[in-house]
Amino acid sequence: MFRILFAAFFLAGIVGCNLDYIPNTDVTTTSPTNEQVQYCRDVMYINPDLEIQPVGYSIRTGLDDEIRLKFIAQTNDPSQLFDTTHVDSQKFLKEFNPSMLKPEAGDAWWDLSSQQLQGADFIVPPPGSQGSRGLNIAYSKNDDGTLTVYVLWYET
Repeated sequence: MFRILFAAFFLAGIVGCNLDYIPNTDVTTTSPTNEQVQYCRDVMYINPDLEIQPVGYSIRTGLDDEIRLKFIAQTNDPSQLFDTTHVDSQKFLKEFNPSMLKPEAGDAWWDLSSQQLQGADFIVPPPGSQGSRGLNIAYSKNDDGTLTVYVLWYET
């Protein structure tokens, strides 16, 4: 048995391994997949009926995972953005200082510097399990009646 395992590892080392299939790798993209967006909708409690246009997605895995999603919401009403059982839009503050939402190096799509933001920080339960997760939300109003929304989800 040991010889078979040794031979398999030796052969993999010589031929080379493609580890791209590992699901827990860091990703940053301006074209998130439908699965990535749906996962964000679930864990970030984004209103399932809300029409959104994703602008960027990032996941950093490790001891504590972190997910960022930026999207354009087809509404100008912040109370329509999230599931109200977990995110109380009454807590959104004007002139919100999103210190936790600082950009990652190289993520130009996450630029917050020129934005007049409103938002809040929340602690939410992860869907289907116990514990808590951080959810930092900021948004800015656009001239066309939409909102640009920045959401940071992180394990606590």
